[in-house]
Amino acid sequence: MSSLAISYAVLAFASLFAVFLLAQQKAFAQMHRFSAKAALLGFFMMALAAIMGTLYYGISTAWQGPQEMLANAAMFLAPPLVGVATCLGITTKKWSPPAWGRMILGVCVVYEICRWYGLDTIYRDLQVALALASACYLLLRGEAETKIKGLIGAGIVSYLTGALIIGTEGTLAGYLRLDLFCYLVGLGNLLLSSGLYLLFKDRHQGRDQVVA
Repeated sequence: MSSLAISYAVLAFASLFAVFLLAQQKAFAQMHRFSAKAALLGFFMMALAAIMGTLYYGISTAWQGPQEMLANAAMFLAPPLVGVATCLGITTKKWSPPAWGRMILGVCVVYEICRWYGLDTIYRDLQVALALASACYLLLRGEAETKIKGLIGAGIVSYLTGALIIGTEGTLAGYLRLDLFCYLVGLGNLLLSSGLYLLFKDRHQGRDQVVA
């Protein structure tokens, strides 16, 4: 079996574990439940893309089309979904469903415009960087417990290491960079989702602020 099939399988498992954690809606404070749903959707998209990657690299190239489509969707929609949910959890605020809908629509429109002009890769990288930088900044200023900050911060570091240091092209010390990237993203998913699970269970219900 290809090493990429294994690394994508590990990423799929990590993403599905994140989905499982964030599906525990009854355990979360009421104000955080919609943010949890948004983050769950982001991790679920990553899980589907990783499963298709496992099928493509491990079973048949017939899965190439679905894998590319889902990987592209996950790359452009998962970061804002998970990133915004993380920022709202840290700041103990929530968005209304229409606000989430406008955000998703805006991401899709901007992506299409960037794709027309051949700027989709730049937009993808800026979007990921903005989501991680915003979460990191708010994490440093927030009032979350130390263990929660540690988990979320470690997840962000894992994502940044994969994106900025490892990358996806070529090899490093005899290993495919894409393999290492999948492992780091999977680790980031495990850490961040664990931190979000604890964060969304946190109280602060009296500071329920809604963005319409």
